[in-house]
Amino acid sequence: MVQQDPTLEQRPRPETGWGHYILELCGIAVFFVLAFLIGTDVYRGLTTFGYVWFLPILAILAYLAGDFFSGFVHFLADNFGSSETPIVGPNFVGAFREHHVDPKGIISHDFIDTNGNNCLVSLPFMLLVWLAVPTDITPWGYLLSAFFLALCFAVFLTNQFHKWAHMDDPPAVALWLQRRGLILSREHHDIHHESPYDTYYCITVGVWNPVLDHTNFFGRTERLLRRVIPGTDPQLRIEREGSLNE
Repeated sequence: MVQQDPTLEQRPRPETGWGHYILELCGIAVFFVLAFLIGTDVYRGLTTFGYVWFLPILAILAYLAGDFFSGFVHFLADNFGSSETPIVGPNFVGAFREHHVDPKGIISHDFIDTNGNNCLVSLPFMLLVWLAVPTDITPWGYLLSAFFLALCFAVFLTNQFHKWAHMDDPPAVALWLQRRGLILSREHHDIHHESPYDTYYCITVGVWNPVLDHTNFFGRTERLLRRVIPGTDPQLRIEREGSLNE
């Protein structure tokens, strides 16, 4: 029997192909460049306007907003479109669908595969904020940019938290944060991977999940979108559930 080179296990094995892997790598690099530029402007605003006491509040609000956005994007990817959908299908929708077929697969993703897509999604908005928001000129621009910068880091960290929630033995710091309800925990996220797989979509910390589940927010939103968006298939959920978590 041919022996596999043990070093192969340590090499990056992109799930979406080398072309997209390189794009993700560039996306992460540009993400941190733009974060530095926005952060520099925020620091200038801080020295000009102050409001230091308000920054922790903005950070908490941004973290909660990131959790909600993670759930809404997750909901859309799980229920609309397919891996053949132009632009977003192969590398975004397909990744979410594959995750339901193989929930543990995310554990084998390296840092680039895990976090690259979230960076790519953030870049247009980061560029817009850096170019258009008067961060170091007006108080509202300074506070908006501070909120947005914190939101970007929440988005950036979301899939890393998601990965840790699927690990049987996550890093000690992750386990500490999970036990205190500061990031997504395995027990909390397991609810999403139970049939019919239509709840607990938020994957940053999951704080919104009980509220959204109790109010049937995503169920109501799905019915609304299927009525108003041309081309959505009411049978998609039924067909998809047949292959989830088999």
